[in-house]
Parts: sequence; structure tokens; C-alpha cells
Amino acid sequence: MPNLKQLLIARNEWIDSEIMRAVQRSESFAYLSPAQSRLLAHMGGRPTSMAALSRKLAISRQAVHKTVGELVRRGILSISDDPERRNAKLIQYTDLGKALNRSGAQIIADIEKRVSRQLGDERYRLLIEALSADWSPPPRQG
Repeated sequence: MPNLKQLLIARNEWIDSEIMRAVQRSESFAYLSPAQSRLLAHMGGRPTSMAALSRKLAISRQAVHKTVGELVRRGILSISDDPERRNAKLIQYTDLGKALNRSGAQIIADIEKRVSRQLGDERYRLLIEALSADWSPPPRQG
């Protein structure tokens, strides 16, 4: 029987493949690669730094730079100086990127509805509740 990590990885891969199938069917954003989709998902619709994306994605800064550069060329993202940190760059969505983000949110909502129908509302609610719970151990005393 698979362990929890294997189950979570398998479900994550399934969701990623469902997202990419929907993206490839879209007229506007069919060119997006899985790596670009993953990077945008980790941005969560908010401006962020290259270093933060590198940490979240667990990939090199060079790989982040390459993927961000591709999205900048497509008009999805822009890069500007970070007003709070010298020599740092801030990656943010352009208007086209915001439209893409809204489309992605709808794709995810549609997938969640399908999962809820498949599992049933109560089992889906319990799944979301379990995954939302704080799993970290309590702080040590003493």
C-alpha cells in the first residue's frame, strides 16, 4: 500500500496533468509548459522575488530566471526593482498575466468540483479539512 507521501505526489501529479490538459485546450494560453504553469502556481497571483521562487520550487535560480524570462517574453510577467531590497528584482503579473491567473483559478475550481462530485461532498469536505490542518508538532516545552 502506498504511503502518504506517495499518495499526495500521485494526486498532485493528477491535478497538474488535468490543469495542463485544460491549458492546452485553451485558445489563449495553450503554449504554457508544465514548468511555467508550476512557477505561476507558486506565485499565487502575487509579486515575488526570483530567490523566493527558487526556494519554493526547489530549483536553481538559473532555472527560475530562464522560466521567468520566457514568461516575460510572452507578456505574462514583468520584472522590476524591488523597492524594499537593493539589488533584488520583483516578478509580477502583467494585465495579460492577471487574465491567465483568473483562467487558471477557474480551471482549478472546475477540477475541485469534479473531485467533489467523485468523492461526495462530505468526503471532499473532510479531505480539505485534513489537508488544511496544522500537521507541525507543538513546540517543545523547557
